[in-house]
Order: sequence, then C-alpha cells, then structure tokens
Amino acid sequence: MKLHGSLARFFAKDMSQVQRWGMINGLPGFVTVEADGLLQTTALAIEDGKIVGIYIMRNPDKLRHLGAVH
Repeated sequence: MKLHGSLARFFAKDMSQVQRWGMINGLPGFVTVEADGLLQTTALAIEDGKIVGIYIMRNPDKLRHLGAVH
C-alpha cells in the first residue's frame, strides 16, 4: 500500500486530483478527477509485491455510478 500511496501522489502532481482510494473491481486503486474534468479510475494488479498490471477507466458511461466525487 505504500507504493499505492506514492503512485497516487505522483498522479496528483500532474493536475489529477485524487478523490478516494479503495478497491476497484477487487484490486487496490484510486479515483481521480483529471485536468479535463473527467473521472478516472486506476486499479493496480499486484503479485508478489510487484505491479503486474495497471487498469485505467475513463469512459463516463461506465463511471456514471460514481457520480460527483468530492
């Protein structure tokens, strides 16, 4: 989870605003509002302490259930 927090801070510096951290489809991840105003989820597949996959979703139709996140 330390790496997870570091990644969230890294993306936050690049005009992304981290809204919440949690589980996304069973994987640790976070929800951000990007510079263009769109919601984005980022989920990390971790095996043996290493990131083996990064899953990003920006489709507004698929993220509508998140609503306005603040």
